[in-house]
Amino acid sequence: MTRSLLAAALVLLPAIARGATPEPVVLLTESQRREIAVVVRAEAELVPLEPLIAGLGVQLRPNAANASLGLSFQGRDATLYHKKSLASVGGDLRLLSSPTLLENGSWLIPVDAVPRLLGPLLGVRSEWRAASRVLILGNVTAPRITVSTFVSGDAVRVVFEASEKVPFKVEQEAGRVTVSVARDIVDTAFTQQRLTGGIVDWVQWVGGRGNVFTVTPGRRFGEVQYQEQESPARLILDFKAPATAAAATPPPAATKPGAATPAVPSPTSPEAPSSRTIVIDPGHGGDEVGAIGAGGTMEKDVTLSIARKLRALVQNSLGYQVFLTRDKDDVVALDDRTAVANNYKADLFVSIHANASRAKGAHGSEVYFLSYQASDDDSRRVAQAEGAIAAPPADAPLGTDLSLILWDMAQAEHLEASSALASRIQEEIATVTGSEGRGIKQAPFRVLVGAAMPAVLVEVGFITNSEEEKQLLSDAWQSKVAAALLRGISRFEQGRGDR
Repeated sequence: MTRSLLAAALVLLPAIARGATPEPVVLLTESQRREIAVVVRAEAELVPLEPLIAGLGVQLRPNAANASLGLSFQGRDATLYHKKSLASVGGDLRLLSSPTLLENGSWLIPVDAVPRLLGPLLGVRSEWRAASRVLILGNVTAPRITVSTFVSGDAVRVVFEASEKVPFKVEQEAGRVTVSVARDIVDTAFTQQRLTGGIVDWVQWVGGRGNVFTVTPGRRFGEVQYQEQESPARLILDFKAPATAAAATPPPAATKPGAATPAVPSPTSPEAPSSRTIVIDPGHGGDEVGAIGAGGTMEKDVTLSIARKLRALVQNSLGYQVFLTRDKDDVVALDDRTAVANNYKADLFVSIHANASRAKGAHGSEVYFLSYQASDDDSRRVAQAEGAIAAPPADAPLGTDLSLILWDMAQAEHLEASSALASRIQEEIATVTGSEGRGIKQAPFRVLVGAAMPAVLVEVGFITNSEEEKQLLSDAWQSKVAAALLRGISRFEQGRGDR
């Protein structure tokens, strides 16, 4: 990877991570759409309260004596406090990701806290879609997109079907074809699908403000044609092998005769190697909630949120293929997580976790790579909490520990690279978490066993530390962590490219 590519990648980092003015938030209600300006205070994104509740009938009761604001609606009440990260909703205390503020007579609240405050107060559905930067209040409907794929010998058809007519946009990008939907929000159950045959390798949901799907062509790709249909609302993409190989095979039968099919130039030549692949592992999931903070924050939720942000950054900045071991609240066995990376033939594996400790002062990030001997007692404790492997006795017969055999065969040859990757990531994430002195560590994490590529486990912070728990809840802080992880990965890739 060249230095110019690294520089380009850093330019594409989110505005919030670079200190620039963030994009406005779109507020959707059943009858309105409004854009609301965002301000940044202490690295947290906040929105003014007044535009959020305009026209909704919420009554305000400011109290100058204790710098608080009461809100009431149809018998329900809430209270905000100046410079406090706590709010009262219906008599229940809610921990917010950052303090609410009173500035020049205007109350500012964390954008990711809006659903926790206004949803219960108004008695309506409330949701913050961080990737799309959309706040939803009420029963707002969104177009639902389904994705179907059909593979034949020398052609692949990818069909995007919408529950209503939507503006599909098809574009060529480096190494992929993108399909975006110009709506504030869409709903889809689709995440990703790997195809066989070499014409199309992957179809993925990226999301973001553009509601983007990506299709990654394979080594046998020649051209793509597309057409739209109105009833039902569909976009049909036909990917074909080169003409010499595909002449005897017609396109899939569902193509409308005589339909206009403007060509999209080939993103990659048929012989070009596929792009590099990274597998990101959001720790825990489902019943395995992981560590829990005093405010009720669960490790499984934090890790998934950061992993999704990192996926978007890597895809948009580096153009790599990125897959998550889980993209929803599912249980995934530790051994299966590394198996996912191996099955995808990943070039890197990054497992994301949040730390826990009984020591009140424990804080900061740590980055680990695999070893059967822990670096220190703390590393041994962390490995036990996240799922450790036990080294067999020195006199154990050959074959006693299958994990050791897998490690010898797979991860052993990548230890030097894993150490380098851990070092680059820790150097970058330490600038966000303030843990420059922790360095990198080794421990017997089972989730790293058998990884046939450089593999690391990142503890992004201590969820049991009340201050760091607030940060872990912050969308802005999560974005900074994801940006730091991207910089570490980029530096590691640059170093490999220079050797």
